[in-house]
Amino acid sequence: MREIAHRGFAGAAPENTAAAVRTARERADGVEVDVQPAADGTPVLFHDQRLDGEGDSRGLTDETGFVWDADPETLAAADVLGSGEGVPTLADVAALVPAGVEFHVELKTPGSEDARLGLSGPDAAVWRPFAESVADALADCEAPVVVSSFFDGALEAATEVLPETPRAALCLDTDRGLTRASEFDCRALHAPVDGLDESVVEHAHRDGRTVNAWTVTDWQDAVACSDAGADGVIADYPGLAAYAGDPARLA
Repeated sequence: MREIAHRGFAGAAPENTAAAVRTARERADGVEVDVQPAADGTPVLFHDQRLDGEGDSRGLTDETGFVWDADPETLAAADVLGSGEGVPTLADVAALVPAGVEFHVELKTPGSEDARLGLSGPDAAVWRPFAESVADALADCEAPVVVSSFFDGALEAATEVLPETPRAALCLDTDRGLTRASEFDCRALHAPVDGLDESVVEHAHRDGRTVNAWTVTDWQDAVACSDAGADGVIADYPGLAAYAGDPARLA
C-alpha cells in the first residue's frame, strides 16, 4: 500500500506546518494538507476553522479568531501547538514537495462556517474564488497534485478551475462517497477506516478508482485497510503501510 502523510504525519510533527511537510516528504509516497483562505484570500494550511479553542476548534495556536479573519502575516507568526512553527501559505509549502511525492490538497472551507462536516456546505459559486487562489498557489508546484474535499461544491469548483488536476472524494459515508466520486469524475475515493470493507474497495476498483483510507492512526488500522484491499492509507505516523504490507506478517 501507498502511504500518504495525514497533515504531514500529524502524530510525528506539528500538523499542517512546513516542518511536517519537510519530514513527510522524505518518508511518504504522498503528503496531505488542509487548506483554507486567510483574510486576503491567500490559501494557508490549517484544519480547524478557528485558531483558538472556541466552538469545535482545538486551540491549535496562540492566536484567536477565525482563520479567514487573520492576515497571512499574523498566521505566519502564530505558534502551532507550541512548536514554534507558524501557519504557512500553500504556495510556500508546495515548493517543498518534490516531484516524486504526491501532494494531496484538501479544500477545507472557502472561509465560511457553513463548511462543516454533516452539512452540505456552500455551493460551487462560493468555492470558486478560493479554488482559483489555490490554482494560483500551485502553479509552480513540481509535485503531482490531487485535490480533495468532503464538499460537492468544492469538487465542482475544482473541476471547473483545475480540470486537469486529479480529484479525490472524501466521505464519511462510503455510499455517498462512491456517488460523489462518480459525479465529479474523481480518480480516488478517500474513505474512513471504520467504513471500509472489501465491497467498497471492489466497487471503487470496478469504477476505475483507487481507495485511500483515513485516518490510520496505528498498525491495527493499517492491517485492516490492507486486508480490505485498500490502495493506500492516509496515516498519522510513518511506517504503518510498510508494516501492514510486510510479507513476513502474512506468512
